[in-house]
Amino acid sequence: MARAHFNYATFLDKLNNFKKAATEYETAIQLFKQEKNLNLVLFTDANYHLSEDYFKLKNFEKAHYYLKEYTLQNDTLTERQNRSAFTDAEAKYQTEKKQKEIELLTTENKLAAANQAKQRNLFVGLFFIFLSGGGAVFYAYKNKIKTAEKLKEINQLKSRFFANISHEFRTPLTLITSPLQSLQSTKIDEDQKQQLHLIEVNSNRMLELVNQLLELSKIDSGSLKLILKEGDFRSFLHSILEPFTFHAHEKNLKFESTVDPREQVYYFDKDIIEKIVTNLLTNAFKYTPENEGINFASSIVENQLHLIVTNTGSDLTEKDLPKLFERFYQKNENQQGIGIGLALVKELVELYQGKIETTLIAGVLRFSVTLPLQMDSSNAVVVKTEIEDRTITETNENKNSLPILLVIDDNPEIRKVLSSIFSNTFQVLEAADGEKGLKIAQKEIPDCIISDVMMPIMDGLLFTKSIKENELTSFIPVILLTAKTSDEAHLDALKSTADAFLTKPFNHAILKETVTQLIQERKKLHQRYSKELILKPLDIVINSIDERFLDKLQKLTNEQISNPEFSAEEFADKMGMGKMQLYRKLKSLIGLSVTEYLRTERLKAAAALLKKGNGNISEIAYSVGFNDLSYFSKCFKEMYHCSPSEFSKRETEN
Repeated sequence: MARAHFNYATFLDKLNNFKKAATEYETAIQLFKQEKNLNLVLFTDANYHLSEDYFKLKNFEKAHYYLKEYTLQNDTLTERQNRSAFTDAEAKYQTEKKQKEIELLTTENKLAAANQAKQRNLFVGLFFIFLSGGGAVFYAYKNKIKTAEKLKEINQLKSRFFANISHEFRTPLTLITSPLQSLQSTKIDEDQKQQLHLIEVNSNRMLELVNQLLELSKIDSGSLKLILKEGDFRSFLHSILEPFTFHAHEKNLKFESTVDPREQVYYFDKDIIEKIVTNLLTNAFKYTPENEGINFASSIVENQLHLIVTNTGSDLTEKDLPKLFERFYQKNENQQGIGIGLALVKELVELYQGKIETTLIAGVLRFSVTLPLQMDSSNAVVVKTEIEDRTITETNENKNSLPILLVIDDNPEIRKVLSSIFSNTFQVLEAADGEKGLKIAQKEIPDCIISDVMMPIMDGLLFTKSIKENELTSFIPVILLTAKTSDEAHLDALKSTADAFLTKPFNHAILKETVTQLIQERKKLHQRYSKELILKPLDIVINSIDERFLDKLQKLTNEQISNPEFSAEEFADKMGMGKMQLYRKLKSLIGLSVTEYLRTERLKAAAALLKKGNGNISEIAYSVGFNDLSYFSKCFKEMYHCSPSEFSKRETEN
């Protein structure tokens, strides 16, 4: 009914019958309000049209009233429409969401099935890839093992080849040098002498290369290890540098060395460091022109040994530096090659886990070596310092009971090195020149003497001659040390009647063994002398001086053998010596003190008389200087392990 009034009012508006239309709109509005389900859209439109009709009828009050109603109803309608639209949108969203979830679930199921199939295929593929890859890796690893073993075998073969060929070189070198020495000893002219000298120089060079090849073969085979022993670096380096000072003087070169003055004791490999220093300096001396300079410096900072060798006048260029450590590198065809000395240095530095650097600035070639002074190196054997086995003399808490060693050298560092080597087995006496050494030798009568050759005031050759020609000291073994390596120097040393000759830098072990052997030879004489009735003092002859001494000793003994009051002091006085001098000479020569010697000679004479049956035991005892029969019997039994009567009976039966 309300809709009919609304439609009729709309028709009247079209006829411009606004008054009647307004009445119909009011009726429709009243009817709309009475409806249960209000048609809010038509109700709102009715208020709007009614407001327009009253405006046209100029009833502004009602027009305003119905406009407010329209606005209020329109807001309500808009809100409802919005709510409805939101509800519709929400419903549509939820529907679409569920649809998408269903589609997604369906897709996921399809993808899951597809992924399962793919994973299954991938697993199978990966399995075959892993199987083939594992087989390839295993095959490659097996080949790598074979290659490594082959390389190891090749290296071993190479090392053996170098070692064998090096040893083989020694035989022809010996066959070259032997006739060479014979030719040099004959009368030849100056030209021939120079040619022979050239052969000698190159033979020695070949021998040096052979030794270096042997060292490199040891390194290549991995058999060379660091042998770390405790020592004083300062003294050790001074002992290496001394020969180069002499060499520089011969070649007219300026050589300066700077060694840290502090006494520093570390564990280090003396042999390897000696080879590094010697090869670097030898290379510097070899390629430094006359009147140019060579410098050596060493320092220890934070357990790192730093060695620097520089030489001026080098004709090398920057491009030559990386090739210096190549074996037998030659700058050009007209210049001598470097050989393997520097290559050996590099290998030894790497073995020491150190580093070596080379620089060239304004013609000054510089080698810088840094070596770690540590005991935890993986390729090192540490030899802890222990009390040495005293093979030369029996251990005795009293230092004065040790044998005496006299060291003579004008270099205090060399004397210190030698003293440190023998400090546990000898009383070491020192002298700075041959003249002072001779005075000490005559006073103290040492058991052995080590002397330098080149010394001021009195050199080692003259000193040795003076020692050997003096009856007081003639028996003392003398070892000469020299920086000269020529055969002439060796020959001069032997002509001076030196017992041994060693070149600097000397090997400590060889020097110790040389001293030991010389003194052991004396001990053999002691043992020979102690054999009763087999050997007499005159049978122990070292040289003509000692023979005269023993002859004089024997005569004096024979003269005084029956004198029980003949003392050691009187014996020394009649021999023209001091008591201690005679004691030291007898002790070293026959191993007995003066008193022991007299007693032994009396017992020997008594044994000879008993053997011949000349007199009874008491008569014989008194005739050889014993005035106490019981003491005679006691001493005789200690020497011959039987009583005088048993000895006489046994000799008579024989």
